[in-house]
Amino acid sequence: MAHSKVGIWLDHREAALVEISDKGISTRFIQSGVEEHIDEKRGSRSKTPYGPQGVFAEDKADRRSQNLLNQYYSEVASGVNNAERLYIFGPAEAKQEFAKYLDQHQNHKPEKVEVESADKMTETQIIETVKKHFRYKPDLF
Repeated sequence: MAHSKVGIWLDHREAALVEISDKGISTRFIQSGVEEHIDEKRGSRSKTPYGPQGVFAEDKADRRSQNLLNQYYSEVASGVNNAERLYIFGPAEAKQEFAKYLDQHQNHKPEKVEVESADKMTETQIIETVKKHFRYKPDLF
């Protein structure tokens, strides 16, 4: 995996890792397991008759979501351990959160890390974006 370049498209639900190395291009997808919407069924009934229903411990859900995100970012980070260059892109805040996570938790940091905004993409679009970013030409790599 020497001299690899990794592009990661990610949001809070999934990450697509595209690695370009002397062996070619490989892709890997990682699901976060973080639920975006609070499930109504996780609420609890009031212990008093006619009391409020659907009471939900929001801080508990926030802690659970943060733990799942940390596990997710850890798994994604394991895919960039030997990257020489890293390109992180995607919608919303996840890309910045992941870059910060890498900065705080990664022992071996890539020489160059770039972060950009991008919309939702298909697998083909993600691969093409990474190839274009790193100016990939199969015969020249």
